[in-house]
Amino acid sequence: MNESRDFKGVWIPKKVWLDTRLNALDKVILMEIDSLDQGEKGCYASNEHLAEFCQCSKTKVSTAISKLIKCGYLYIQNFDGRKRELKSRVSNFERQDIKNCNADIQNLKESNTDSNTDNNTVSNKKERKSKSKSYDEQIAEYTGNEELKDALKAFIQMRAFIKKPMTEYALKLMLKKLDELGSNDTTKIAILNQSITHNWQGIFPLKDEYTKKEKQPEKKYDQNGYESEEELMKMFYGK
Repeated sequence: MNESRDFKGVWIPKKVWLDTRLNALDKVILMEIDSLDQGEKGCYASNEHLAEFCQCSKTKVSTAISKLIKCGYLYIQNFDGRKRELKSRVSNFERQDIKNCNADIQNLKESNTDSNTDNNTVSNKKERKSKSKSYDEQIAEYTGNEELKDALKAFIQMRAFIKKPMTEYALKLMLKKLDELGSNDTTKIAILNQSITHNWQGIFPLKDEYTKKEKQPEKKYDQNGYESEEELMKMFYGK
């Protein structure tokens, strides 16, 4: 039997190839019927022809066609009691695959755009992070005074102890404020110690008790280690 056909080669659509309901013979028979489907006319090939072409029995062809109809790959378009006309839905799957393929391509483009955006975001975050400075680096750049460094580190430790840890940016802001509140390192150390003593999260102008400690004049001593006559006179005579 020499049936005319719209020959498509041996390519099998993904949907058919991956359908676990079908065995290899079912798929071959389906693709043979599909190649003989003449559009409006459909496939008129008999079971005998299909059995001969696929090198199997007519029973297996009949069983395969019934399964393919049940699975939705084929349908009977016309049957006059003698001649059967089968129609294949594979072309519909192909069109759907092309549609899905275009959708996949678009999704891939969007995904790549999102991925590039995400990568740029991550890159920017890494760049910002690389530009940020650690506590020690900020403190080292801020002052060379070891006592002031120790006071700053003690303040940071206190914040961590009260479960209010400082961020690197918060430290940057605090150092700026410390410059506004203290005109010298001694005052700055006192300001920090004041907050550490009271477990304060921030830094504030010195209270009177700390101010007095700062302004308390140093005692003067003579060469023999005794307080100077001036100091003794003040002590005894209040002058």
